[in-house]
Amino acid sequence: APSGVMSVDWREKGAVTPVKNQGMCGSCWAFSAIGNIESQWALKNHSLVSLSEQMLVSCDDIDDGCNGGLMDQAMEWIIQHHNGTVPTEKSYPYASAGGTSPPCHDKGEFGARISGYMSLPHDEKAIAAYVEKKGPVAVAVDATTWQLYFGGVVTLCFGLSLNHGVLVVGFNKRAKPPYWIVKNSWGTSWGEKGYTRLAMGSNQCLLKNYPVTATVDDSNTSHVPTTTA
Repeated sequence: APSGVMSVDWREKGAVTPVKNQGMCGSCWAFSAIGNIESQWALKNHSLVSLSEQMLVSCDDIDDGCNGGLMDQAMEWIIQHHNGTVPTEKSYPYASAGGTSPPCHDKGEFGARISGYMSLPHDEKAIAAYVEKKGPVAVAVDATTWQLYFGGVVTLCFGLSLNHGVLVVGFNKRAKPPYWIVKNSWGTSWGEKGYTRLAMGSNQCLLKNYPVTATVDDSNTSHVPTTTA
């Protein structure tokens, strides 16, 4: 018998924020990374809060704003240059939908803190095991054909190069064919209310080639600043 549960959908567990829209800006990497952080934070006994992609797009100088970036680099920047913290969306809202990004004005309110990040094995079973136990994972895909997606399970996705960052929020191994549930950042009018389903087991759109996740400390109080008298 296959190991693990047959299906998981973190949307049903209140661990995924509503679908967002990156607009004309090449900031998918920030939406993928932040989506992962939102979920990982919520799943460590915190409330689900929408976090700021704009902070990364404007302030993360390892990455390239509206011209692209990488999810693990964004997480590295948050840890190395931002004390592991990410502000709330509300306090630092998205302002790059037109394709250009305003300068960094890092004044947002605390939203979440990550303690690290890691790459997962380039293996769909390993990704599924992680998603099942620990929650949504950021992945890169070849989204060349995604403009033409209007629904259903994708079984013939062409994969040549990684050009888009998204978020795996669950899977269903019972379905025929079994599929991944993937959150995109092109608004809710795209795909299935902003989501797509990719067939499992055949590396559709190169989904297994770049899986990363942030890690959040278990401590419930890790986000409270320590003070010394």
